Amino acid sequence: METKSEIRKRILEARGALTQDEVAAKSDAILQKVLKTPEYMEADNILLYADYNREVMTRGIFEDAILRKKRVYFPKSDQLTNTMAFYQTVSVKQLEKGFMGIPEPKENPQLCYKFNASEDTLVIVPGVAFDMAGFRLGYGKGFYDKFLSNKRQLSTMALAFACQIVEELPSEPHDIKMDKIVTEEIIYSFLRI
Repeated sequence: METKSEIRKRILEARGALTQDEVAAKSDAILQKVLKTPEYMEADNILLYADYNREVMTRGIFEDAILRKKRVYFPKSDQLTNTMAFYQTVSVKQLEKGFMGIPEPKENPQLCYKFNASEDTLVIVPGVAFDMAGFRLGYGKGFYDKFLSNKRQLSTMALAFACQIVEELPSEPHDIKMDKIVTEEIIYSFLRI
């Protein structure tokens, strides 16, 4: 079996080979699927990522969620502890380049409401690769696994292009499985045991 770093390199190259038009078209197909899922429709809170480096684009989800009066939160990373906290965001103008150049909420306590876990929440998760069992491979710092480790009441949905799906990823006990993975071709659903 390939190592995590080998898989990460291979999948990032495949994703990087997509043209901007392909990324936009595939992202739109994924958006259309996400908006019809019961998890999205029923959630009052959406924890969303700001896409970068040819990830599935999330602006359409953000705009739809705001129109539906859902509360949307974006992560802000703490590089010293490899942890993150989510802050409510009502405009993309509240985002600025943060860790690794990823857009995240600006430091402004008057405008930022920190997320407190509740069951009516959908966490939309990015990643480099995903497997047929629902496991996720990120960029290697463990931000999402740490965030989700004590919040298993939250519903998780990963967004990925079909080229990011692999048969099997090496997994460790702390790795958190996704409840759903949405690609432009199919939605994968996984039961929690």
